[in-house]
Amino acid sequence: VGMVNDDPADRRPDPDDGDSGGGQSRFGLGPGPAADLELTAPGPVLARRLAALSPADLDDATVVEAIAGYERMVGWATAAQARLITELLARRTPAPKPGPHPEVLAAFEIQARLGITRYGAEAKVGYATQLDDYPEVADALARGEIDTAKSKILLDPIYGLPGKKLRALHARLLPTAANLTGPQLRDRMRRAALAHDPDHAAKRHATAYAERAVTVEPAHDGMSWVSALLRCDDAEATRTYLDSLAAAAKTPGDTRSADQRRADAFRDLFRTLLDRGLDLDGAELPTPARRRPHLQVTIGAGTLLGLDDAPGLLAGYGPIPADLAREIALDATWQALITDATTGEVVALGTKAYRPGAVLARTVVARDVTCTYIGCRVPAWRCDLDHTPEYDPSRAASEVQTRLDTLYSRCRSHHGAKTTKAWRTHRDPATGDSVWIAPTGHTYRREVNKPPGAAPPAEDPPPF
Repeated sequence: VGMVNDDPADRRPDPDDGDSGGGQSRFGLGPGPAADLELTAPGPVLARRLAALSPADLDDATVVEAIAGYERMVGWATAAQARLITELLARRTPAPKPGPHPEVLAAFEIQARLGITRYGAEAKVGYATQLDDYPEVADALARGEIDTAKSKILLDPIYGLPGKKLRALHARLLPTAANLTGPQLRDRMRRAALAHDPDHAAKRHATAYAERAVTVEPAHDGMSWVSALLRCDDAEATRTYLDSLAAAAKTPGDTRSADQRRADAFRDLFRTLLDRGLDLDGAELPTPARRRPHLQVTIGAGTLLGLDDAPGLLAGYGPIPADLAREIALDATWQALITDATTGEVVALGTKAYRPGAVLARTVVARDVTCTYIGCRVPAWRCDLDHTPEYDPSRAASEVQTRLDTLYSRCRSHHGAKTTKAWRTHRDPATGDSVWIAPTGHTYRREVNKPPGAAPPAEDPPPF
């Protein structure tokens, strides 16, 4: 298949002579479709040409250049999206204290619209801000001269270089960045940082140490990853201790692998503390409303009794197999929730007081499982219990305003977005879903959690 590049203006500038038309292949390709693709700047024209290709009809060189062309289009689109994110950010004014910052408000909107996590949205906002601060990197990304991963290496604040020095380094590295792998580019950034400040390694370590953290991410088949970013000696001490526990746990007939015994020892450390409700010094663990930390697993009565295999729901993780839910239930303290047989909604409880009683609070937490904002996975027991609609003290004596259908679990950030009127929210009375309305007017729906095993509403009326 041949391609005719009939518009020289669509050709990428030659890096050697700066000519805006024509140009020669960097890779020695002769005239033809492969070279045409290589020399076409990322943008609408390249997008149309790539979309018109039939992969099975291409020669090998053109297949490779089409792959490279799509990669350049990713960079072009990423840079364009970043410009729009900075525009959105510029339009968001700070909310009244203690409301969210403009960066957070912009991230909320991106999170909801793209269906990603809050942290993913905040990463997009931060990356867009960096590209705005260093347009030389943004321009190279838009031209397809570097990819997204290399742009992030060039913008990584961990090198600690002042802005003027960093721009000078970009000017030196960008012309050859396309020929470097990510690790090679990172090494050159590190060498430049050390040459600028011999004490930079110590500063970098202090910065890295400040970012120590523990994260939990769902894996597959009822499993999760627990990851800890620790100082190297602390990490080695942790591994040594787990190795010792795993070795001590080895008994005749034990078929577990060393990795399995280490994982079990790691688990048992925290389960022991959790069951006792004490910290390492023997003090009670601080928790909301003086409630002990707990695992929340929701399971239908039919599943519990073995009448069906509807999945359970583990707060902070999601659906789990019925057998695993029943196993967890064997060692649990139970709280019964009475639900509507048709909709699966928990039957309402209420009080005239502003603050819910212990039973009502526990019921809200058990019903919501997580924060009720779009896509938020903060466990409900760590959230605020927020009134929707707002509690009106003038009606306190005459009306029950604190009810199951007016209380929602909201993490502190999303509670702040609602309280400061940055976002509006209400309950759909027909479904119990949380409806959120963004400053732009975009409307999003967070479905109410149905108890596991709850039958979906019948579409047809019963035959009687």
